[in-house]
Amino acid sequence: MMRSMYSAVSGLRNHQTRMDVIGNNIANVNTVGYKKSRVVFKDALYQTMRGASLATDARGGTNPMSIGLGMAISSIDQIHTPSPATSTNKSTDMAIDGSGYFMLNNGGQICYSRAGNFDFDTLGNLVSTSNGYRVQGWVADLNGNIDTIKPAQDINISAFQTIAPKATENAAFAGNLDSTLLIPQINGAAIDPTDGTQHPFGDDLVITSKTVYDSLGNEMTLYFRFFKHEVENGPPPVTDWACDISLDPGFENMAGYDQGTDFEAIDLSAGDVPAGGTRMLRAYNLQFNEDGAIVMPENAVLQLSVDRSSQGAEDLVLDIDFSALTQYNTQSSAWVANQNGYAMGSLLSYSVGIDGTIQGVYDNGTIMSLARVALANFQNPSGLQQMGGNLFQQSSNSGDPVIGGPGSKGMGAILPSSLEMSNVDLSEEFTDMIVTQRGFQANSRVITTSDEMLQELVNLKR
Repeated sequence: MMRSMYSAVSGLRNHQTRMDVIGNNIANVNTVGYKKSRVVFKDALYQTMRGASLATDARGGTNPMSIGLGMAISSIDQIHTPSPATSTNKSTDMAIDGSGYFMLNNGGQICYSRAGNFDFDTLGNLVSTSNGYRVQGWVADLNGNIDTIKPAQDINISAFQTIAPKATENAAFAGNLDSTLLIPQINGAAIDPTDGTQHPFGDDLVITSKTVYDSLGNEMTLYFRFFKHEVENGPPPVTDWACDISLDPGFENMAGYDQGTDFEAIDLSAGDVPAGGTRMLRAYNLQFNEDGAIVMPENAVLQLSVDRSSQGAEDLVLDIDFSALTQYNTQSSAWVANQNGYAMGSLLSYSVGIDGTIQGVYDNGTIMSLARVALANFQNPSGLQQMGGNLFQQSSNSGDPVIGGPGSKGMGAILPSSLEMSNVDLSEEFTDMIVTQRGFQANSRVITTSDEMLQELVNLKR
């Protein structure tokens, strides 16, 4: 009877512990990034009443007999299953969609968390709003390049409040040149061979422009003038186009070309500047095949140099890529689709990508990578030591952290402007609460019954 009483006492004590864990789970049902726990029981020691015996020819064997001495807690496990995320519309909030933990620096001690409620402090550090711990990751260089091979560090974007100007180095054309345009004539109008109609010189020109930047961020506009100057019957047939490049929208001193005289005086392939063409920077020759694709020059990239010494800036040297141009029977749409220069800019806002990259948006229209958040993963996440405050710490059974960017090395992606919720399931917790309560009640009945039996024993002597 005493054994039954003490077994029941162990049951009361450990069911109370299980109730404590359930209560903590329910209390944290709305805690950001919380991971629930569970209690697993095991039976305790046994008092052996009789050992097992071996079967013989004369009689069979007997099984061992033992009486259990109650129960104990086998483990209190952390359940690190993912949780749904909720949108917060705050640009610096982050949730992890998959495996991994944010790394937070507390004065040199690295902690780990699934709670991504972050913001930038007055020093430009990305910190947890819960405790001010600094978020770890990789900071970009001044050109926006991020090296994720080097060790993770505090994310600080104070150096990116403004960005220096960048001279244009590359520009690329896109679009089409209308194959039906005629060869312009300077001495009289061009004659359309199909119907004999005359075309004024300007009707068969394609003119476009693009703003580029020098090393000081000064803007300048380059003007491009395309026109057809020869159709070679072949075989195979090819069509030659010229492109004049100028700083003057009027293309001063070069109002047009005469196919027979003026045009031949200018070596378009070599890019010789004509005499007196003070505003002309370069002339360039393009050749299209019968499929409308550029065939000459082979790479169709022109290196253009512009003297900017009068502005106190370095000479502008840029590569202009014409290779994407086509020549089809449709309206001309040739334009410079992109160029990589910009003026000085001030940071307006920032956003976070699914790969954890923080991008800054500047008032000069530039978008540049500023930093990338680092994540850590563990071989045994359940082995992490709980510290409170949504924080975990590495333990001897968690394994060493594997560090990488979101979306790499098995890490989950970042859900920007979101927070991960608790993984507590209230229906499961309330069910466990009922089972725990009934277990507690049953053990209390064992104690009561054992006490009544002892009372009967005492009452044998009156």
